[in-house]
Amino acid sequence: MSESQGQSEVREPFVSRAAGIRVREADLGARAMIGSGAATEVHRLDTFTVPGHLGGLAFVRVRDRAAAHWDSAVLSRLVALRWELDAGERAVLDGAAAWPLAVVEDDEGEVVGCLLPLAAHPFYYVPIDDAPADGRGQTKAPQQAKWLVVAPKRARRAGAAAVGERDVVTRATVLARVSLLLAMLHRHGVVFGDLSDRSVLFGVGEVAEAFVVGCEWAAFAGEGSLQRNSAGWAAPEPEVGVGGDGDDDSDEDSDVDGRSDKDERSDEDGRRDDKTDPAMSTAASVQSVATDLYKLGLLVLRVLAPAGDGLERSRDADRIRTVLDDTGRRMLHDALGDDPGARPTPGEWYRYLRGVIIENLSAPEIRSVVVSPALVAEGDEVRLDVELSGARQLTIQLPGRADITREVGGRVVSERFTARQSGRIGVRASNDHGDAAALSNTVRVLPVPTPGRISVESPDLDGMRGLLPDLGPLEAAVGIASEAAADGSPFTRVAALQARIDVDSQPLNDVLRIGLEAERVSRERMFPSFEEFLGGIASAKPRGD
Repeated sequence: MSESQGQSEVREPFVSRAAGIRVREADLGARAMIGSGAATEVHRLDTFTVPGHLGGLAFVRVRDRAAAHWDSAVLSRLVALRWELDAGERAVLDGAAAWPLAVVEDDEGEVVGCLLPLAAHPFYYVPIDDAPADGRGQTKAPQQAKWLVVAPKRARRAGAAAVGERDVVTRATVLARVSLLLAMLHRHGVVFGDLSDRSVLFGVGEVAEAFVVGCEWAAFAGEGSLQRNSAGWAAPEPEVGVGGDGDDDSDEDSDVDGRSDKDERSDEDGRRDDKTDPAMSTAASVQSVATDLYKLGLLVLRVLAPAGDGLERSRDADRIRTVLDDTGRRMLHDALGDDPGARPTPGEWYRYLRGVIIENLSAPEIRSVVVSPALVAEGDEVRLDVELSGARQLTIQLPGRADITREVGGRVVSERFTARQSGRIGVRASNDHGDAAALSNTVRVLPVPTPGRISVESPDLDGMRGLLPDLGPLEAAVGIASEAAADGSPFTRVAALQARIDVDSQPLNDVLRIGLEAERVSRERMFPSFEEFLGGIASAKPRGD
């Protein structure tokens, strides 16, 4: 028995059969297996209930009670913790998490598992591949947050809810609910541990919902208990007290739905557990509040960032720069940094995300519209940067061109286009609650001078005389000998013509020099120096003279 187990058992008097939170397996009645993993099996109970819970129940039975992360004493304390909460906190816990409601003993009094609440209807979907043609006997699957990480079209093809990448309200609401739950757990000294996109279920409707599963594997901070990690979600801190390689139970089904994740181990992203990469480790380790904060930062990044290659494994905070403002970007950089003490708390994330939701439920605000550079030659490229909040759509009104409309999923919109006409660029941001308009700084487009004549170097005719045949006989044959005698040979006439062209034309370098000089004079007239400006004022005659 480990030291932590011994400490846990000292506190077991908090658990009482009289409170209905310690039951015998033999009393559970009829059940049906709904899923299994490498170390657990899950049964749906047909009739059994526990005090204070009105919904369905699942019995999670642990087959491998020798697993490093299994601690029956800690599980008993987690069950007791729910009853120690006041009514308000208990309501938050029951609404946001599948928290263990009771421990289950066998006939010898040994804890063999626990009872968990089943998730409600909004947190399931019917996979298209499993849906029968007649619509009966449908197999439901938990709607995990991984469907918020992948591109919406992939979720749609699977049958899950497809939340648009730019639907910041729904995504931020799911994250805010998870943050609120973690904030409460941390106040009571609980480390969730295995937080990932598979431990968070979500539902969509008028208001998005979140439901966290896998709570039976939570632990108490500072006691050295081992907890699992999901591949790609491990924090960068060195693992302490690692037990086993984690392969046996990395995907075991302890979720309230009871559906095994074995068929999802390959997943759409095709990732595999790489034992050489600590970040991909699934080994059980001692975790802390700081590791919870890191994993919450990863969840924020992967749910809010635009979908793209490798997002499900990304730890690059810059992928979210167009979605969050300066405060949010700074929080995410701190959350994913190497300093555990600098990571934002769940309460801080909750307050920030709540502000994001409120912004997107009111008329949008345009904070700046900047075009650079402001002085360009016709045909050059300029860049438009619009910083805004709460917008779902942005219309860009260009001088002399058709409007451009873009869907907005963040706070910064950047566009590049060719400058054709001087003027200011107008932008209009809109959402379901109103719109806002603004103008950019003035862009001056200078026309490029077009030369009227450019000389082209002629071939050296004198040097070619020896290469061309004598045209005299040919000219005599076609009756132009007299003309040739009067004006000379064709070579003579071409040379004379070339001389006239050379007199009338300008070299290309002179043409370019003239154009640059014209542009300089135009600029000086448009923007005179301060001395010239003062001289002009001094020399101006008063009116009436």
